[in-house]
Amino acid sequence: MTAPAEPRAIAERFDLGGPIESIHSLPGGHINDSYRVDVRPTGVASLSSFLLQRVNPLVFPRPDLVMENVANVTRHLASRLAAAGVVDRHRRALVLIPTLAGGDCVTTADGACWRVFRFIAETVVHEHVRGPDDAGAAGRAFGEFLRLLADYDGPPLHETIPGFHDTVARFARLEAAVRADPCGRANAARPEIVAVMAVRGLVDRLPPLVAAGGIPVRIVHNDAKLANVLLDRRTNEALCVIDLDTVMPGLLLHDFGDLVRSVTSPTAEDEADLARVGVQEPLFKALAGGFLKAVGVVLTRAERDNLVFGGQVITLEQAVRFLTDHLEGDRYYRTSRPDHNLIRCRTQLKLFTTITETKPVLDAIVARLS
Repeated sequence: MTAPAEPRAIAERFDLGGPIESIHSLPGGHINDSYRVDVRPTGVASLSSFLLQRVNPLVFPRPDLVMENVANVTRHLASRLAAAGVVDRHRRALVLIPTLAGGDCVTTADGACWRVFRFIAETVVHEHVRGPDDAGAAGRAFGEFLRLLADYDGPPLHETIPGFHDTVARFARLEAAVRADPCGRANAARPEIVAVMAVRGLVDRLPPLVAAGGIPVRIVHNDAKLANVLLDRRTNEALCVIDLDTVMPGLLLHDFGDLVRSVTSPTAEDEADLARVGVQEPLFKALAGGFLKAVGVVLTRAERDNLVFGGQVITLEQAVRFLTDHLEGDRYYRTSRPDHNLIRCRTQLKLFTTITETKPVLDAIVARLS
């Protein structure tokens, strides 16, 4: 297979250790373009593989800041794994490959950054949870990720997407979209608007908890889900957290909350049969158990006591985001039909309701596992 000229020309500007044998486009990316680059190192019989990616400047207007964050985080993770004597540490964290000029990325005329990571072989990614083993693996991966970053002492990270998890601001934008109603969709979405606004007060609980200091601002992933974990193809062991473009200062509750949202109900975000949507306790127990064991003592008591609350907040926030995008004309999320984002909103609202209804049970599970 012949690779497009641009990716090959870009790849040749990185220190890959030998001539490029082939480049193959990789499927599945929703934001960045990804390629596998196979190289034959000088004097070595076997091939070495790398992951070449183009950071989408439409999603990340300052990809240079994204790359500074990624470089600082990956170096910190590598140093912590090395200090702990982890033998297979090159499979446990992403490793950036420098350019021939000594930089971390190549910037092209369209404003995009191109980067190269060492390819982690014999791994697999699953979009949806298949059972408690997957849920536990997701929890362990992100718990370990947050634990290793808890003592980050490098340059301050950039807020590459300002207000990404500012749920109060998300509600304000929804209210503006309802008032403006640019696409004439508000009347048909009235039940969802009423349902979301009825629980608006929930999001006002989090800022005082943060201000009190028990819930610290940390370096967090901000897109925690099973699909962002590399699993060992043979053992299903969680190896490495990937997709670090949203790593920036934030709250641990947001990461765990996103795991609750994406892992504990093994249905698609646009599941139309709402009877199938809801928290499954065995999945939550596996998720929480893996997370708590891996994150260890860095977790504060206030964080532990509010883990399930994090699931409520993030699921409600996602419902608000889908509803807002529906009212604004589907400008952010890709859709396949006019009511696609409205269906997604309904799915998140149903999940939010089940998390809220089962919160005492879920809180008790966390307490037993702590």
